Amino acid sequence: MSVPIRRTFTPPPAELRPWVERFWSWESDCAVPLPLLLPGTGADLFLHYRTPFLAITPDGTCLRPAAAHLTCLRSHHCRLVAQGPIGFVAVRFRTSAIRHFGKLGLPDLLDRFPDATEHFGPEAAELPGRLAALPDLSERAALLARFLLHQLGRKASTITLADRATEALYYGEPDLSIAELADELGYSCRQLERAVGEATGLTPKRFHRLTRFHHTVRHLLLARETDYLDAALARGYYDQAHFIHEFRALAGQTPTQLLKPETFMSHFYNPRLPR
Repeated sequence: MSVPIRRTFTPPPAELRPWVERFWSWESDCAVPLPLLLPGTGADLFLHYRTPFLAITPDGTCLRPAAAHLTCLRSHHCRLVAQGPIGFVAVRFRTSAIRHFGKLGLPDLLDRFPDATEHFGPEAAELPGRLAALPDLSERAALLARFLLHQLGRKASTITLADRATEALYYGEPDLSIAELADELGYSCRQLERAVGEATGLTPKRFHRLTRFHHTVRHLLLARETDYLDAALARGYYDQAHFIHEFRALAGQTPTQLLKPETFMSHFYNPRLPR
């Protein structure tokens, strides 16, 4: 019998919703199998008040993230290994939003598990201990909201045209071409490329590819569907071969290998929350 993970989440306060999708937490009483961490479109701040997990890259490199660290995978997956009972609170940032809260741009965060102090400053190192002293996610989320609003105020950040271009790619129709999107936004293709590159560290084509993968895998895992072709075609894949090729490149396995009962029970995808 599998050992349960206690999963909770809460939406952020209204002032953070343009940038933060949710605060979420996992906790267990012993070491448990953890799901594959797949590349995606956003970023997470993990704050471990128990021993952090290990992260194993596709080439076998073993990473030991700090108690306060970021994840922002774009080109590969990672296997996570619990080192004891898990206990963390995480902040899920929307698409390009994390750059507004700290020192680093997206190119400096991609495909890494950087110590959170690199981006947020030394105050971030204190957060896991402060969270451990609080009784529940409600109080922990309130602490994190205050921290993030302070970070946001220090940078005097606002939503930019680059953010809007990235959001348009993320929420746009799956078969909309980059040229059509640029025209809709009143950009030239070159302007759109610069805007999306500034916000994400990727080309529009690469970010669109990740968006398509993210939306498809999230649907399949939340709906617990093993018959994946209709969902893939509806989200812009040309045919089965196209989807399998992209899936292998990003997940390191075929859709059939991933879409199994144990994966449906434990993954990092959630239904979308209202803005």
